[in-house]
Amino acid sequence: QKMLADGEGVHYPMATWVLAAINEKFPDKINDIGFFAQPGDSADKNGVTLWMPTNISIPKGSKHIEAAKKFLNFWVSSEGLTAYMSVGAPEGSFAIKGVQLPDNVFAAVKDTLPYINANKTAPALEFLSPIKGPNLPQICVEAGMGLKSPAECAAEYDRDVEKQAKQLMLPGW
Repeated sequence: QKMLADGEGVHYPMATWVLAAINEKFPDKINDIGFFAQPGDSADKNGVTLWMPTNISIPKGSKHIEAAKKFLNFWVSSEGLTAYMSVGAPEGSFAIKGVQLPDNVFAAVKDTLPYINANKTAPALEFLSPIKGPNLPQICVEAGMGLKSPAECAAEYDRDVEKQAKQLMLPGW
């Protein structure tokens, strides 16, 4: 984070929630930090990976279900989100149509909006697959360091996921 804030680092592949921590440590430099999509084979196809929103739920056996429903309705209303955003800048856009981000949102968050508005998004892998290959971090390092080609790493990850699924005895593998 320090290297990014000081301009020594140029790419930090991390979700925008890290911006709050950077802002705490380096508030005078937070708006010097921007965002760009992870480069791919074709710039016109680049997009952003989104983390899915937090689930807020009501326990089935709650004694105050109606009060909880009222609170949740307030939480996702314009008034509730305005109250939430008055405490600090959001670390990303909302998955609620019609919610406008405040002017004081971090510059890097503003940079994500053209991708989101153009629907150039995809959920993070965690939300698409019930399993993750346990060797994903090592495979990513090999790809990032150029030790293996992207195609080799993708094939290795496919094998890793298949092995994990079979070890877990998941149906269909």
